[in-house]
Order: sequence, then structure tokens, then C-alpha cells
Amino acid sequence: MKLSPFALVSFAATASTASAFAPVSSSNRASMMELFAKKVFIDGEAGTTGLQVRDRLGSRDDIEIISPPSELRKDEDTRKKFINEADAVILCLPDAASIEASNMVEPDNDRTVLIDASTAFRVDDDWTY
Repeated sequence: MKLSPFALVSFAATASTASAFAPVSSSNRASMMELFAKKVFIDGEAGTTGLQVRDRLGSRDDIEIISPPSELRKDEDTRKKFINEADAVILCLPDAASIEASNMVEPDNDRTVLIDASTAFRVDDDWTY
């Protein structure tokens, strides 16, 4: 599924019914959140928008931000690997680069959600805005 930057995306983990009513200590809660944390890749995290997105998401314990080494952040194979490993990808790129990145999602990957911060897909009927 492809979403615009204004789409509401929930990364909340759902506990099983049996454990949902059991008391949970703060240390157990932290362990559970790490276990269920969603992987988020910010493609373009070194730019102005990417830095702001990373800053806002960085303190959350229900999200794991995954990032390539800085020297590989523009490497196409590395980006493709991270795009397909993530539960959500936030594209903080110019229009042409966002279009390129959206085409890196493997055809059999129906799990990764794309959130595009550019204008590339705002009027595209195949995207939810």
C-alpha cells in the first residue's frame, strides 16, 4: 500500500488477548515494545525534511529507525535492501528520486508501506492521499 505524507499510519503493536489484561511492569513493557517495534527507513534522512522526521520519531520506543552507513546511503542496492526490510519507508526526497525509490519495492513485497513527503504522487490515482 502506498500512502501520502498526510495519511494516518499507526505503528501500534497489538498484544495477544491473554496477555492484554495481565499487569505489565514498565521494564516488561519496554521489552515488549522492542519486540514489536516496527522498522522505519527514512530515505533521505540526511536532508532537511529527513532530519526533522528522524528527530520526531527518534524518541519513540515502538519504532526502530533503520539506516545504512552514511557512505552507502546513496547506493542503489543498499537503498533497495533497506526499503524492502522496512515496515514503513518515509521518502524525504525530490520528486524524481521518490519515483525511483518507489520502484525499488520488490513485486512480492506487500508488507512495506511508503509515505512520500514529495509532490511526486499527490495527484496520482494509484496512491492514497
